[in-house]
Amino acid sequence: MNALANLFSSSSLTRQMMEVSPSAVVVANHAGTILFANENVQQWFGYARSEITGSALDGLLPEISQRDDHAHSAHAMAQTPIDMEQGGPQRVVCKDGSEMVVDVTLVPVEEQSESLILANFSRSDSGTLDGQRLESERFDAIAKMISGLAHESRNALQRAVACLDLLELDFSESDRHLELSRKIRRSLSDLLENYDEVRRFAAPITLSRTATHLAPLCHSVFDELQRKCDAWANRIEIAGDDTDDDLACVDRGKFQEVFHQILDNAFDQPHGRVNIRVSHERTTIRNRAAVRICIHNDGQPFYAEALVRAFEPFYTTKQHGTGLGLSISRRIVEAHGGQILARNPDAGGAEIEFVVPRDVPQLDQAQRAAMAFPVAD
Repeated sequence: MNALANLFSSSSLTRQMMEVSPSAVVVANHAGTILFANENVQQWFGYARSEITGSALDGLLPEISQRDDHAHSAHAMAQTPIDMEQGGPQRVVCKDGSEMVVDVTLVPVEEQSESLILANFSRSDSGTLDGQRLESERFDAIAKMISGLAHESRNALQRAVACLDLLELDFSESDRHLELSRKIRRSLSDLLENYDEVRRFAAPITLSRTATHLAPLCHSVFDELQRKCDAWANRIEIAGDDTDDDLACVDRGKFQEVFHQILDNAFDQPHGRVNIRVSHERTTIRNRAAVRICIHNDGQPFYAEALVRAFEPFYTTKQHGTGLGLSISRRIVEAHGGQILARNPDAGGAEIEFVVPRDVPQLDQAQRAAMAFPVAD
């Protein structure tokens, strides 16, 4: 029995090791002809030993013969001294004509006078990753389309509002027509707000971070919403000592939007007045120092479905709006490396909690004072 036959005999230690390998293993000669395949080749790809033995390795791995770099071809590998393993994610053609993506390692082996190629196939996540990348590319395309539509539709709505301005000059003596015009204006205004929200959702998030006290920022957004909604009966309480527990390095403008979305939802109560309590404390997230902010309102709790889907794009329980507010908030928080969740506390009402890394540099007393009490322009 020659050396090559001995290598693949049933008693050979090398063969036994290849047979028990958790991977699919193929051995080819210098010309790329397959000499041996273990049982996993049949289980994974559907080929019996008799079918694959004697066939060409590049028939199993079509990308090998398609590469411009011939140093990766089976024949060239056998003829060229190579110190490192070669390979990577590859398409394998299965017996039924389908394709499977696996990680392939091609190793040149010198067996006495015979040059061989060992091809080791292992399960690959590349197929999953390719699917995730494709899904991401589709989302990006949809986002660009939505952003473009929102921009163009916003321009059209603004032109419609300008036309209403002119029409109202002609309707100055007709109360009925003026009232209809005001209703149209309010509807157009709602549409403009919806398009702006869709545009913000579709736009990429870029951050400009500054050290920010989050509790006062939330309070200032609350005051703005009171003026906008004429909701002076609502009350807010900031719980916690006047310390740096709420200090984090975040994009101030982006977190204004987060607080706006959360508080706007809290304001939308069927029974009018709502009491809001904002608490803050230090915590950690993924072994990093962080800030936890809890915003509780004593209004209606979340519906059971809403607790699961609150941050899902376009999900809403309201008769108006796009259902993107909390989804935008989640994107902003996660862009900062944080997490956000909704819950119904035992005390009643509803609560939104988010945690963001602090990432705060060392600041002197004057800088801290400037953050807590920003100077008006």
